[in-house]
Amino acid sequence: MKFPPLTLLVVLCRSRREAEHALAVLTAILADLGLEPKAAKTRIVHLDEGGDGLDFLGFHHRWVRASSPRFRHVQFLARWPTMRAMQHIRDRIRELTERRRLLLPVEVIVAEVNRVLRGWAGFFQYGNSARHFATIRWYALRRLALFVAKRHQRPAAFGRWVVGVASANQLGLIDLSGIVIAPRPNKPWREKPNAGGERRR
Repeated sequence: MKFPPLTLLVVLCRSRREAEHALAVLTAILADLGLEPKAAKTRIVHLDEGGDGLDFLGFHHRWVRASSPRFRHVQFLARWPTMRAMQHIRDRIRELTERRRLLLPVEVIVAEVNRVLRGWAGFFQYGNSARHFATIRWYALRRLALFVAKRHQRPAAFGRWVVGVASANQLGLIDLSGIVIAPRPNKPWREKPNAGGERRR
């Protein structure tokens, strides 16, 4: 019987000794199936403050300390989009705003960018991604402004003026601020905002 290769697997342990034992057991199980871990992507990571952290399913996970002076004693496992995930969304936005698409109406470009941003943000909104969301939206605004300028054969400053000043809603580009749901002690992550902006289950 032929089995598909395992792509990603994370085993959580309380000590390095446990982690090494788990790796040995996993290696043995895979060997019985005619498989083996990929050496380049198999490693033991110690999650501690200041450590490297690990990437899994598009998220970078890292043990951090709260930044607020009031909660500096609190440590927790934070997560945000990996560098690869950030580059991927930039590449998609750039593709949608390339020069070859200048004949398309701006409304079409904005709608397509919004669709991509909604999907990306929907996946990464549960975590500690507010700063990363701000970075991506700022990139989308810059690309949109450049698209407008090229479409009208005007300088880049014209595009920035159209998007940032002349348009009351930045040409309808969706806002990614305020949608990140960060984990809180003893509270469920997946709560949805109601009409009044409060979180509800």
